[in-house]
Amino acid sequence: MRISLLFLASLSLAAKDTPVLVWMKDGALKEIAATASSIKVGARTIPMGSILSVHSGEAATEEESARIKAGIGAIQGTDRKASDAAVEDLTTLGVPVITPLLTLYKDTDQHEPRPLYRLFERIMPVNADGLDRGLSMVRLAGGEIVRGKIESFSLNGQVKFSDVRGFAVRQKEVARRVNVHSIQHSTQIEFFDTAVVPSPSSKASSSASGFTRLSWAEDGWATDPDGLKVPGPRYKTNLVDGHPFGALVGRGGAKGAVYLVGMKWNGSGLPLARLQLAINDNRHWQNNLGSYRVALRVSDAYDVGEAQ
Repeated sequence: MRISLLFLASLSLAAKDTPVLVWMKDGALKEIAATASSIKVGARTIPMGSILSVHSGEAATEEESARIKAGIGAIQGTDRKASDAAVEDLTTLGVPVITPLLTLYKDTDQHEPRPLYRLFERIMPVNADGLDRGLSMVRLAGGEIVRGKIESFSLNGQVKFSDVRGFAVRQKEVARRVNVHSIQHSTQIEFFDTAVVPSPSSKASSSASGFTRLSWAEDGWATDPDGLKVPGPRYKTNLVDGHPFGALVGRGGAKGAVYLVGMKWNGSGLPLARLQLAINDNRHWQNNLGSYRVALRVSDAYDVGEAQ
């Protein structure tokens, strides 16, 4: 009975103006109040209140094709800031990136850690891929993912779906339990994308546990999520880029300032950008071991994809 009541509540919310985060085909990101109560995917009608996010499979525009080409080039380049920004942009652009990405991959054994290789997983959830790459994707609150052609509609009488690359419906709370790995998600490689975008009214909190080793058997380089309290062996400081070695850190989007998260964190006034996490380290990251397990909760937030 509880499930059906929650479902009815979601339908009731969808009948009113529903806050949605929209990413347009021209790259603009904005919040609007959607008046549409449902969308139609093939023969199926899906209530707006049961949707997490929608990702259009329509062919890339000329401008988007140029962004894809430039973004893939940036990810292959040596400018880390440009690479991070490109990963974020192409992840948001979504389905149209899949074919040029798959065409580009080469058969080598050097896949991890490589942001270009990981990009596919960021875009395409494990249970959503299929032979028809161009189908739109709808992620539902119950975990189901629907692939199909979305019938044309207007979100609010002004924003047409044909102008939209995707959108997410604001959730009362988005919760995540994730593992942040000391090599894959080192600040020197790439940040873990929680795929949560806070709204202006969001309140966020997290707790983290675990143990990482930044120099294999040297216990002086081992730490919990708060990071090293004293300098490690043969080092003069416990800090790198302003935060402790091995600490769990966060940022709002690829261009956001990095801040300490540690074992316990509370945040508000967060930017309208993907909340990302990483383990703080310098360029000698190859001898890292271990992960942090993070429980994250964000109220009044958008669930824009699978955490990767």
